[in-house]
Amino acid sequence: MTIVLVVVALLAGGGILAWSKLSGGDDAEPRQGQAQSQEREQDQGQDQGQDQDQDQGQDQGQNTSKGVKLTTPKVVKSTPVELRYDAKATAQMYPPEKRNPSLYPEFKGLAQTDSAYHPKNNDSVMLGVHTGAGTVSSPAQRVTAAFGPNEMAVAPKNFALQDPDAKGAILRCGISKSDGVYIPICIWADSTSVGDVLGVGDAASRSLKKVDLKTLAQQTSDLRKAMRSGSAG
Repeated sequence: MTIVLVVVALLAGGGILAWSKLSGGDDAEPRQGQAQSQEREQDQGQDQGQDQDQDQGQDQGQNTSKGVKLTTPKVVKSTPVELRYDAKATAQMYPPEKRNPSLYPEFKGLAQTDSAYHPKNNDSVMLGVHTGAGTVSSPAQRVTAAFGPNEMAVAPKNFALQDPDAKGAILRCGISKSDGVYIPICIWADSTSVGDVLGVGDAASRSLKKVDLKTLAQQTSDLRKAMRSGSAG
């Protein structure tokens, strides 16, 4: 059976962009306002060192900046089932031309890494994960910046991180709407890392009632813990 996944990328200045089908469909063109916003961000530029950190982190399977390290575990223990890293889906969801650091205001100044995960034995559900590591002075502002460009069908709300050591950390999740599809989004931010997690494929739906935001929040919490600890759980 051929599995068709709806792929999205959370970009600055324009909400949910880059719709495509993993079965081979073409990406949709960004809206005019989105493109203009991206150009403004690109004009501002980023330090060359940041780009080098990003490339090195992707090549080594880890995300490092100023002594902070986020790894990309192959397996992450989670509820209801463990998550498996999917290299092929990562390459399809995050091609090089869509990895411009200037498109992600929540990751400004951070070393970035992309990855994709699916629940064990269920690759019709995919989680697109975009992370940044470094010094995060204002976690709440980073989260607000990430949600800002999106049209939200369910307003973002805070969820409890399952981490007793996560003092000052924020986990906020909501459901966006684009072209009639409801997409769950969770974003975490703490003093040394930021992460965006999007539920695509069967995690998204044309029926709002079928979108399971609570499960994505739990999976995001588990991904954060695993990536920060460098272990699979």
